Amino acid sequence: MRTFAALLLAVVATAAFAQGAYRWTGKDGRIHYSDEPPPPEAQKVEKKRLDASVIGGDKQPYETRRAAADFPVTLYVSENCGNACDEARRYLAARGIPFTEKLVATPADAAALKQATQSEMLPTLLVGKMAGKGFQEAAWASLLDAAGYPRQAAR
Repeated sequence: MRTFAALLLAVVATAAFAQGAYRWTGKDGRIHYSDEPPPPEAQKVEKKRLDASVIGGDKQPYETRRAAADFPVTLYVSENCGNACDEARRYLAARGIPFTEKLVATPADAAALKQATQSEMLPTLLVGKMAGKGFQEAAWASLLDAAGYPRQAAR
């Protein structure tokens, strides 16, 4: 009986996970993720269908996983930083860098950015505790190289 209950729970959990997840921007400018549909006032709603394989952490090379554990990467952006933020995202993607993106939309967000990076410039890259202010490819490359990230994404 216990085995049946465990199997049933696994099937239900897998089915719920396979339904997908939502990503949206709230009224406060913050990005939200949930398996529940967003509220009606949500902006930029995206529905993502996730496979069980999305969770697998072995998709990235060991050197990337090690660097990410020791020196996590955060990209600070704003809604209106335009081309510079787009270039920054493309650069990180080309190198295969896992990163968290933080939208600076409120005075509290700006204060958190300044505290973390001693900068108000956007985009700003935080690699561990080291900051690259404004998108400057050579400077960001140096930060990422020093943290041990590979120079290009694994193929």
